Amino acid sequence: MLVAFVSLPARSEDAPGIAWPEPGGRASISAPFKGSPITVGVSSRTAGSIDSLTWGGTQFVNAFDHGRELQSASSFDGFAECLNPTEAGSNADGAGRRSSSLLLGLSVGDGRLETRTRMAYWMRPGDLAGSCPKGPGAYSSPLSDDLLDKRVVIGAAGVPNAIAYRATFTTATPHAEGTFEAATGYMPPQFDRFWTYDPATGALDPLSPGPGEQAKPVILATPDGQRAMGVYSPDLPQAGQAAGYGRFDFSKLAGAGNGTVKWNCVFRERGIKPGAKTYTCYVIVGTLEDVTQGISALRTALTGHAGPPLKPSQAEARGPLAQERRTRGAPPEEGDDRTPDAGGGEGTPLYVGTQAECNAGIVTVDPAFRRCATAPLGATLGDGGDRGETALYVVLAPRDAAGVVTTNPHHLGGQTRPIGFLAPRGSAGAPLYVGTGRECNAGVVSSNPRHLGCATAAIGSVPR
Repeated sequence: MLVAFVSLPARSEDAPGIAWPEPGGRASISAPFKGSPITVGVSSRTAGSIDSLTWGGTQFVNAFDHGRELQSASSFDGFAECLNPTEAGSNADGAGRRSSSLLLGLSVGDGRLETRTRMAYWMRPGDLAGSCPKGPGAYSSPLSDDLLDKRVVIGAAGVPNAIAYRATFTTATPHAEGTFEAATGYMPPQFDRFWTYDPATGALDPLSPGPGEQAKPVILATPDGQRAMGVYSPDLPQAGQAAGYGRFDFSKLAGAGNGTVKWNCVFRERGIKPGAKTYTCYVIVGTLEDVTQGISALRTALTGHAGPPLKPSQAEARGPLAQERRTRGAPPEEGDDRTPDAGGGEGTPLYVGTQAECNAGIVTVDPAFRRCATAPLGATLGDGGDRGETALYVVLAPRDAAGVVTTNPHHLGGQTRPIGFLAPRGSAGAPLYVGTGRECNAGVVSSNPRHLGCATAAIGSVPR
């Protein structure tokens, strides 16, 4: 793990002490999906913002200048681009190799990537853009005092092609109102088919190129649907709003490499006081079908609400017979894409709560579970052997327990789905325990043998 969090005067370079683990000032994390790694990369050039996301030989991110990438930004008080702290840098940075934003912290390890960035204003002091309705903002430094802390984990909520993107904006001064672009993805211009997807009904409908926002998740795809990226947040739309997911078509901009398309995940607030605000968006990649299935699976895992009806082939693969096969350790049938892979390979990534009084010790499939701090544990085994390995399930309903890992397929009388097996007790990896006391979290899996002061039993280990 590489960590450096320091306080520095504003300047256009990384903080001293930041060690990039890859050549050229780069860091990346990867996880497998359908035979190819999903790889997320950040760089010094863009102050730690995501400038590369690849899968299946395809680059999903346009990093032509410092206003693109997959990044976070905010704007305040109706000044738009003239009061617009931006993670990757400023308009003046152009396509250059350095950012006006200041990277203060970098942490990489175990499939997780975290950064802390002091964001630059998009427009330099006194400069104007076409979208500055109130004129220049009242700031004198190109570097804002606002911070962005970002946490990125691949395999959110047990969905292998979903990336949890948690952004914490710490504003230094009060504002009457603000727009927090928690995540926005600028993509190559070939992703020029715009879709909206309703994870409750399974309805996939075409969208106009916009620009515009709406209340349902947005997906950008290639014309053949073989590559797509979508965005989902269980916290959108916000109360009283019918917006939150935007799309923009800049694919016809002149100049080599200049064409791009964009989606965003947006939250709006009023009466903003100095301090931190945290938002989580989930970025889903794959084919168009992979993305729609991923969004539905995320909604179910994170909210406990049932998804759309399954196709006949999917229903057969995920029905009672398939569950019985999994419980017994038999390999899943071909096409059972919601169950762990056969052959003892990795199943579902697991995380453990690390924040005191915020479910510390509880094992979950969601790296942003209940917006509390977590740490990766490893992953379940995709298939059991013949030694009676413990089968694990994730709670889908009731909602207040959704995401919790359990040994009980009927936990709290609600809905669960199987996520794989533990290695036998004594194996290498993180040891896990299950509550055994009635009315004391019986069935809940934990890393703490005395979780909540209740009786537990050792049930095996999570391979790292």
